[in-house]
Amino acid sequence: MIKRVYRSKLDIENLSRLRTSIPRDVDKFDYKGVVVNKPWGYEYLMFENSQVAIWILNIKEGYSTSMHCHPTKRTSFAVLCGEVVCSNLEGWTIRREGEGLLVDEAAFHSTKAVSQGDALVMEIESPPNKKDLVRLKDEYGRKDFGYEDKDKMTNKTSNYEYVDFHNLNLKSNTGKKIRNCKIRVQVNKNTSDINKKLQKEFCSIICLLQGKILDHDGNVVLSTGDIAPLSEIKSKKKLVAFGETIYLTLSYNDKKN
Repeated sequence: MIKRVYRSKLDIENLSRLRTSIPRDVDKFDYKGVVVNKPWGYEYLMFENSQVAIWILNIKEGYSTSMHCHPTKRTSFAVLCGEVVCSNLEGWTIRREGEGLLVDEAAFHSTKAVSQGDALVMEIESPPNKKDLVRLKDEYGRKDFGYEDKDKMTNKTSNYEYVDFHNLNLKSNTGKKIRNCKIRVQVNKNTSDINKKLQKEFCSIICLLQGKILDHDGNVVLSTGDIAPLSEIKSKKKLVAFGETIYLTLSYNDKKN
């Protein structure tokens, strides 16, 4: 199940109050091969192109990210392992393995791990920019600060639960696993063949990393950066890809791969 978090009046009011904190710069730092240590765990960049950045978050049990927003980028979340409570300024929802969220630009949100041990969450940001960050509340004293400095980063990725797709041949149709979840990234150049290709998939969640997928009436079914249950996408008829598409799939051991 994928739930949408829309920008609310409360979000607009709080962001306006914090307007002096709104970042204007684009982050040009190369995060490939780097793990960023956080008070709540750690995160790292798994994949990036000009349109999206995919980050893996490892959140320790009982710990939470700040209540923050991204004024100019959309964010999608998918739980890879464990259980989390996702909060916004108007409520909260529980997300479990195989479930996710779509978060609008400027919508404040936070994620807390409530499962034993930790939780693994995939975060898809569109467009990429780690400086596009405003914190409203933070349990670790970072409210008035931007993204973590270099002293919180390490290139010793072997010390962490780390996988990446930076150097993967996307044409090879291969994937990698994080615990119970298999991740694949694929390229589809034949725009008219996307319907047949998706009908053969057996994943739980699909995320579009480049291009658009339309139905036979020309309505957008999936935009770059969006996630959706594959079953929902399969229910549409005569899907067509707009331009060359790259998509990511998530599947789990208890489902057919």
